[in-house]
Amino acid sequence: MSKTFLVFEGIDGSGKKTLCDYSRKIIENAGFKVKKYQYPDYDSPWGKIINDFLSGSKELEVSIQFLTYATDIIKDQQEIKQHLEKGYAVLADRYITSTVAFQCARGFDLGKAITFVDIFEVIPPDIIFYMNVSPEIGRLRKKGQKGDLDRHEADIQFLEKVNNTYTQLYYRQFLAQKWIEIDANRKLAQVKERIKSEIERIL
Repeated sequence: MSKTFLVFEGIDGSGKKTLCDYSRKIIENAGFKVKKYQYPDYDSPWGKIINDFLSGSKELEVSIQFLTYATDIIKDQQEIKQHLEKGYAVLADRYITSTVAFQCARGFDLGKAITFVDIFEVIPPDIIFYMNVSPEIGRLRKKGQKGDLDRHEADIQFLEKVNNTYTQLYYRQFLAQKWIEIDANRKLAQVKERIKSEIERIL
């Protein structure tokens, strides 16, 4: 399990944060060191721009969106590499795959996005857990958690496009050694059991 890089992907309301945290506990309880990342990183300069964009207080052209989200992630590449070399299991709640899925759903060219990832030699995860949830269920969950929704969470048609892009990435097995699709429409207890079984296979 050491030196393993796991990423949790999906649209808002898919449960990826909850399941990333749950996986962290399983791995730590098994005696391994874990480092977790969460994107966007709202404490970073790029994360602050992203927050303004999501809240609607700032508009960004789609190529600027892509570069802003991507830079927020790429800034941590050296640190991720160092943690893996030290034997940590590294977990990420979203990764560059989110940038590709969301910004390509807004119109950024998928081929250009993939080329960008290749040029910058983004560290490939060992496994991407794709938490596949319907936009309607995802939005209901987010509405129950926080009330007011950001521009992504509130737009069902956009989230459908994001899911379609994730599906393309899943079938390409883009970037990662392996993608595992999880039916995130199910009850949390059922999804946790599936995640637990997948994590235990690689411990």
